[in-house]
Amino acid sequence: MMKRQMGWLALALVLAGCAGPRGGMTLPPPLAARAVVLQPGEPGYDRARIDAAVKAPGQGGVSEGVVIRLAEDLPVWRLWNGPGRVDARGHTNRLGGWWSHDAPRGTVQAYRAAYEICLGWNELRWVARCTLKAGTVVVVGPGQSVSPQTCGDGSGLERYEANARDWQLYLDQPWSRGSELVCPEESADYEADPDELSRPKRTS
Repeated sequence: MMKRQMGWLALALVLAGCAGPRGGMTLPPPLAARAVVLQPGEPGYDRARIDAAVKAPGQGGVSEGVVIRLAEDLPVWRLWNGPGRVDARGHTNRLGGWWSHDAPRGTVQAYRAAYEICLGWNELRWVARCTLKAGTVVVVGPGQSVSPQTCGDGSGLERYEANARDWQLYLDQPWSRGSELVCPEESADYEADPDELSRPKRTS
């Protein structure tokens, strides 16, 4: 009887270990309290597109990825160029694949280094605060390094190191997920002070 109980206990421990993030990764507390980790083959896992988020060293994205389903709404932030900057199709970069679960703070230079964002990718001038709704499936993980080649820097100077502390969220095709990513009107965004992103830029 004792052997049978020990066997069931061992099986329970194995199954519990399989339910956690891959590679022994531990979700940051704000995410761990609001999310369920999904394993390959579970409903929704493939939609997260972990293959598009996890990249090799020097390529950006995240170095390791965990697919999660939110159990409750989660506020997320994204820095963008601002309403005055549009592409050839007339679109801004307000909605993109990469978001943070932490409100922006500190200088724009520190933020760029923490989240490995090349100068040519994003000017990081405006701040948008949106909400990922409960049930949304995303990839989360620590940022991967970015090489000068990936940044398109011919001088070879612009590079960013991998950052295991500040995790990022990848939402595949955010423009098609309006019921999952809910954003206010652009008028709710603010142009950030480059010396302290948590506050609006001072106007003279």
